[in-house]
Amino acid sequence: MNSSAHGAVRRPFADVSSQAKPYAVLMRDGIRLATDVYLPERGGPWPVLLSRLPYDKCGDECFMPRIAQWFTERGYAVVVQDVRGKIRSDGPLAPFANEMLDGYDTLDWITGQRWCAGQVGMFGDSYFAWTQWAAAASQHPALRAIAPRVVSADFGDIVARQGVFALEVCALWAFETWVDEALYDYDGQLDWGVRPLADVVPTALGGRRPAFLHDAARGNLDPAARLPVRGDVPALQIGGWWDIVQHGQISTWRKSAQQHRAPQFLVMDATDHGWTYLRAPGEPYVDPRADPAAMRQFLDAYLEPMVPFFDHFLEGHGSYHAPPVRWMLTHDTWHESQTWPPPESTSMVWYLDGGSSGGSLTTTENPVERHAGWLHDPGDPVPSLSHAYHPLIEPADENATAERDDVLVFESAPVREPIDLAGPADVPLRLSSSCSSTHIMARLMDVAPDGTAFRILDGAAYVSGPWPQAVTVELGSTGYRVRPRHRLRLELSSSEFPRYILHPGTESDPWTSQDYRATEQKLILGGAYPARLRCTVLTTCGARL
Repeated sequence: MNSSAHGAVRRPFADVSSQAKPYAVLMRDGIRLATDVYLPERGGPWPVLLSRLPYDKCGDECFMPRIAQWFTERGYAVVVQDVRGKIRSDGPLAPFANEMLDGYDTLDWITGQRWCAGQVGMFGDSYFAWTQWAAAASQHPALRAIAPRVVSADFGDIVARQGVFALEVCALWAFETWVDEALYDYDGQLDWGVRPLADVVPTALGGRRPAFLHDAARGNLDPAARLPVRGDVPALQIGGWWDIVQHGQISTWRKSAQQHRAPQFLVMDATDHGWTYLRAPGEPYVDPRADPAAMRQFLDAYLEPMVPFFDHFLEGHGSYHAPPVRWMLTHDTWHESQTWPPPESTSMVWYLDGGSSGGSLTTTENPVERHAGWLHDPGDPVPSLSHAYHPLIEPADENATAERDDVLVFESAPVREPIDLAGPADVPLRLSSSCSSTHIMARLMDVAPDGTAFRILDGAAYVSGPWPQAVTVELGSTGYRVRPRHRLRLELSSSEFPRYILHPGTESDPWTSQDYRATEQKLILGGAYPARLRCTVLTTCGARL
């Protein structure tokens, strides 16, 4: 099975780099894992950097051979491994289940090699950042530092938001990564019109359903995916404001830092889950894999921040004087703080005011209770406009959803002076539904003077009666300057598809349901329990509308 009319293509395994020496490393249960070792040209033994990933240790998705060369030129041995069941590694396919023990056994093997100086660090993104937390949880004494990027130690933070299954992220990841030992590419969108959603499986896969997707959609995520955060290994956690898991990553940093066992550092940039930065209007996106100069520039920007961290915690060279938190204020510059949110921040509240179909965001509370409502029709859901993984490659103008009858829109007056959002935001409200449960989605937009709308944050929550029910939709954190003449817009709805699973309008399982019914939703505005948008802002910004 190499391809199909439906656009699924099985990737061939990439060739092992001529710069690497391949091994088949034995695990305690007899399984062997394919492992490549890259060594500097001179000297030794060396401190070692390890990465364990399911995305082909030799392939161009994560370009590990290029990264290995970059690190070996700076005096590090690099070990890259296909996780169990993937690419050239043996064993059954079981995401999460074996990563703690396999991480321990791999560290044990590394420290037994003559080229290892005894100290090991780990690096990588997403799932191969999560394998770092798994190895840290194994408590192997040789693991001295980790640099996990765009991940939470609890993978449940990726799978769902406040009880709402992240369908698009999980489906794409499962279809591309967890079908069998290979990886798959798709040249188009999956057919989200299939019902029930459990049958959303490309024909090219022969009807095979990745077990991870089915289990996660039913709320049966493997318990191994929720790792304990011990905080006893120094960690440089790197994330992005537009990453799907930034709220979970900040939570992981906070939990690890509160234990005071080892230094914990957090770096948050204006990036998404890939390597994409928020660019100036009109500035084209350049894929580093397609441009050698862009690749060199990317590698320096991506890897350079790790070098002083690893130099200090693996080799004892110099002092690592970084602040606990370093964060980008989008449209401004880098800032440093001891905590997150920064100590010079405070809460700012906008109240949702208006009539039955929406209205305004205002700093003045209305004592009169009113209601706004909409019809949630799962047969005609509010569409996702931005890419779940890479919203910054081609940032979407989000105005199309604001025109729909099933979306409530609340918009502020133009900002007179900059408002610097610096911390978490949420939307406390009281909601009713004609069904015994429902979903509530919230999207915070920056509306430019020309009317284009750019998403800053979003959230989703499952809510059940008795009605009316209080719920706070968590939007996550951001560092973002709202510039003069721009407006803040809050959109509320009961769907955003396919980003989140559809609520069927009944109490049937949304993963297997074929029975969809329209439901009426009602939001309370004003009065004793006003709906409001709460943001964390810098007190130095002089925020006024």
